[in-house]
Amino acid sequence: MLARPPRAPHICARCLSRQRRLYTSAPAADPSTPLPASRAANLTTRRLISLHGSEAPKFLQGIITNHVRPDSRAGFYAAFLTAPGKVLNDVFIYPTLGSSWHQTAHGGDGEQQQQQGFLVEVDAETAELLLRHVKKHKLRSKFKLRMLEEGELDVWSKWSEDERWTAHTQGPSASFEKGVLGMVDCRAPGLGQRMLLPRSSQHGVPAELEADEAGLEAYALRRYLRGVPEGQREIPRDESLPMNCNLDLMGAIDFKKGCYIGQELTIRTHHTGVVRRRMLPVRLYARGEEAPRRLEEGVGMTELGNRVEGGSEIRRDDKRKRATGKLVASVGDVGLGMCRLEQMSDLTISGEGSSFSPEDKFLVQDGDGREVGVKAFVPDWMRGRIREPKIQRRVE
Repeated sequence: MLARPPRAPHICARCLSRQRRLYTSAPAADPSTPLPASRAANLTTRRLISLHGSEAPKFLQGIITNHVRPDSRAGFYAAFLTAPGKVLNDVFIYPTLGSSWHQTAHGGDGEQQQQQGFLVEVDAETAELLLRHVKKHKLRSKFKLRMLEEGELDVWSKWSEDERWTAHTQGPSASFEKGVLGMVDCRAPGLGQRMLLPRSSQHGVPAELEADEAGLEAYALRRYLRGVPEGQREIPRDESLPMNCNLDLMGAIDFKKGCYIGQELTIRTHHTGVVRRRMLPVRLYARGEEAPRRLEEGVGMTELGNRVEGGSEIRRDDKRKRATGKLVASVGDVGLGMCRLEQMSDLTISGEGSSFSPEDKFLVQDGDGREVGVKAFVPDWMRGRIREPKIQRRVE
């Protein structure tokens, strides 16, 4: 039996932030000046949908994958599914009752002020489609529904290099106590906080965040290094099961809640199925060179990510060149791949055993037909949450 390679350590975000090419929209800093501990990115690729009314909690409970607690003010991660269990949208849900935005947006009589409201954060490309999906199922439910205007609230992601955010810190944060909508991004360790803030007249990061601005590529890089997909381009609408996109590992699904759209196949796959394909972080490298030994080793903004298009097939680097996965997206030389676990990683997820060997090599072709090396990694946080094969049975 081949020995498993040593597990890669947790990603050191502080070391990444000291790379010479930092993926930010700010001008390059003096190398002798210490980099700030906190950074924030304005997620312009996201939109917000408002649900407000007495039956909004009950409606959401029956249409999303996570459990809705009407008396809770803590935000959470969830997904909308099709009836056959495919992912429509991955979303963040923000309860608004008690926030300053809720008081301003629903400032009518006292009864409206006391009714629960939610903001659904979704990828901007499919926001209109999700709005139509919700309207289709709303029927006579007593709540108001609208898309927020662009600039009414901006979505920000803030992360700290000196503090590790985990699911254990979930709950109303200090910023929310001040009336600001926010939540801890619990999909994976180290992703920081998400906050919804009014757009100010001044450019740059709002004063409430107390951080320097980073670009969308910096935010994407942090997600890719942890194997976290997001949005329409990385989770194509109505194409993948939630387990393939790691939604179960990232806390988007409550397997103990009652019925919701798409629950039947999701719960059956969870209890009796084998998830053979998952999103994993991958490193791209020039073919012929030595593959990176660790995920975060020598991360840089190379041209490889621009050369290879999302959706390109990952193949074995041998005579047969059999397909083993698909490159989903990349920034520089770091990306996400939809990988067959027992072919591209040392994970054993079925009784059939893994065919993976540490000497195996994989490749993907760029737009010009040139071959680029690909290596998949399994982050420690993900490895610890994937179930052992002894409690799984293949669904025939």
